[in-house]
Amino acid sequence: MRERLSSEEAHSFCEDMFQQLGVQSNEAGICSRTLVQTSLRGVDSHGILSMPIYAERICSGQMKPGGTVRVLRESGATLFCDGEHGLGPVLAMDIAERVVDKAEEGGLAAASLVNGNYVGALAPYVERIADRGMLGICAANSTPRVAPHGGRQGVHGTNPLAYAVPSMGIEPLVFDAATGHSAARVGAAREQGVPLEDGVLIDGEGLPSNDPEALEGGALLPVGGALGYGLGLLVDLLCGGLGNGPCGIDVPPVSDLDSPYGCSFFILAVNGDFFGGQEALAERCTFLLETLHQSAPAQGQDRVRAPGERSLKERRVRIEQGIPLHPMRWQATLERLRRCDLTIDPWI
Repeated sequence: MRERLSSEEAHSFCEDMFQQLGVQSNEAGICSRTLVQTSLRGVDSHGILSMPIYAERICSGQMKPGGTVRVLRESGATLFCDGEHGLGPVLAMDIAERVVDKAEEGGLAAASLVNGNYVGALAPYVERIADRGMLGICAANSTPRVAPHGGRQGVHGTNPLAYAVPSMGIEPLVFDAATGHSAARVGAAREQGVPLEDGVLIDGEGLPSNDPEALEGGALLPVGGALGYGLGLLVDLLCGGLGNGPCGIDVPPVSDLDSPYGCSFFILAVNGDFFGGQEALAERCTFLLETLHQSAPAQGQDRVRAPGERSLKERRVRIEQGIPLHPMRWQATLERLRRCDLTIDPWI
């Protein structure tokens, strides 16, 4: 069993799987780059290990390769689009490019995408905007598995939110996090036979639990209590609300592969040149980062880190040493792909 994949090998693995699924090379390339980029940042659950999610949904017909974004309504600063259940990363990257082009002309632009699909981690889409010197924000809603603050049943999804801001350095400031605790974290704890930390989930009686098995009949909790709860609702409104699509309990279960997933996506690009200037934005971002690094760390901490800093460090390590593969998780990944009638022998 393989222990690591270089970034090149990881990209080849993803392209191989997508092409076996009948995905055309341009779409396979976009999806593969997104997954590898995510794995390099250390977000394994949304990187190459998520390949079975795409395979299973393509095989079921829930994801439809080869589609195009259909523009339903458009202005100089807005786009309202129908993804027609295409490949999530392809749809999201397409409208990221469209909003940044519009923001070049008008200062800011936003897009709402309905009938989308699983897009994975959000960082690649806002980073694309920051690469063009602009501030980017995006959000995606998802299956309602997160209980509201003070509740005991899943009402909204883990609903991630991300932003990226250019700096004077090589890398932008990037923040990408779910507003609710992740089911992937619970699954990893279950596979490894370890308890969860406090505050991740409640059981079917609404009681806090550290047992990963308690998610069956229970619910995930919002990150940070009321803060994650409020931001999770905002994501539903930016995505399903603005797009008149499913939100909250209307979003279909992620496990239902026989019907459309129906999640939505929102993205915003802001051109600093229409405000205080793009260079000023990058300088102010750099000032904040330097202020963080110069501030005194709390007891037990060696230094204060900016959002995304650990991911950048992990990326450098993984580019040099390869993407590590947890034996049990890699085996489970390959087995799910094999059940989709894909040839996995070269990757064992």
